Amino acid sequence: MVEEMGLGSFRKKRTERPENVVPEKSDENERTMPEDLLKLPEKLKTKDLAKSVRLPVNTHTAISTIATLKNKKIYEVINDLVEEYVSELPAQEKKIIKSSIETVANNLKNSD
Repeated sequence: MVEEMGLGSFRKKRTERPENVVPEKSDENERTMPEDLLKLPEKLKTKDLAKSVRLPVNTHTAISTIATLKNKKIYEVINDLVEEYVSELPAQEKKIIKSSIETVANNLKNSD
């Protein structure tokens, strides 16, 4: 009788399996947004601050109260709120915000 059944009984020359090559683990490029995106220098000068922001009275009162409780200046409280808000945005929106911040910073450098 036939020693083997199936294709093995007809094929005289068998193809050997290729050598199993395991790829090396490459360094993972982890792209993150910089943490200091909205960080400002410790001491700001008046010329570095926006001249006015229109807010409803209740919002201004809330920000002033938070500033008093945290012993911070109003602009520091606003910076904290904006940083927290931006940190929760999707990456694409963070990228747009970062780009606009860099553009304004470059324009300010060039105007000085």
